[in-house]
Amino acid sequence: MNNKEVCIKSNNAVFNGFFQVNNLKFTHSLYQGGLSSVVEREVFSRGEAVVVLLYDLALEKIVLVEQCRAGAVEHALKDNKIDQAWLLEPVAGMIDLGESPIEACIRESKEETGLAVSDLEYISHFYPSPGACDEILHLYASNIDSQLVNSHAGLATEDEDIRVVVLSFEQARKMLAKGQFNVATTYIAVQWLFYQKLAMPEYQ
Repeated sequence: MNNKEVCIKSNNAVFNGFFQVNNLKFTHSLYQGGLSSVVEREVFSRGEAVVVLLYDLALEKIVLVEQCRAGAVEHALKDNKIDQAWLLEPVAGMIDLGESPIEACIRESKEETGLAVSDLEYISHFYPSPGACDEILHLYASNIDSQLVNSHAGLATEDEDIRVVVLSFEQARKMLAKGQFNVATTYIAVQWLFYQKLAMPEYQ
């Protein structure tokens, strides 16, 4: 299908709280020709966010943050594994109105680890869950001094209670191999570091 088409019929907010949910109605071209009937979906409207993998090449460390996550609470209680409500992730946060992705990376890194980052490498941007959410994540990385991070961080005004976790490359590799990371951005970022960044000839 060479000429793809999509037409939004309506896109209305049906909930507007901490996050927003829209009722979206649209049609799209079909692979076998013609147009689809009107498709109606509720879309979790999240906007755009940044993810920042902080790593220390000199000391072979990765800096992640751990916090209790709303999306994991119910599963943790149901499975009677309370500690699984706390997740290990790279630094991340929403891009504020009028803010660039780079500016958001700098702000979030400072808020969540205490580090003032400046040298940011763009990796990619992607949809984490496009079937139901419009969020786009912009993934960056920065080579930092892991000895300068705070042990705890977070904004009280945003109910953040963050533990900063420093892992050795060896620990992170083992956790990756054993499937112990359970957040998509952690997998994507750590795999990029080991199988793309560190696989380059200059790091061999």
